[in-house]
Amino acid sequence: MKDMTRKQALEEATKRWGETAAVRSFPRATRKTAGTSRLARYRCTVGDGYLGDRCSIEGQGDTWREAFEDARPRCG
Repeated sequence: MKDMTRKQALEEATKRWGETAAVRSFPRATRKTAGTSRLARYRCTVGDGYLGDRCSIEGQGDTWREAFEDARPRCG
């Protein structure tokens, strides 16, 4: 199954979590950039609260679908 586009992911996030929904993606690592970003474990992040301090749900994955499947309440 083909993964979602960023626009489709934002639409899905808005359906799930309302106006404060957000999605974020990082470019795929290439040989030149591999290993340069220690903070970006996964390519795609979805959640609510604009993915900031007030974010209560967050999911991460290598694809948008994986990120939505991973979405769960965030501790803290």
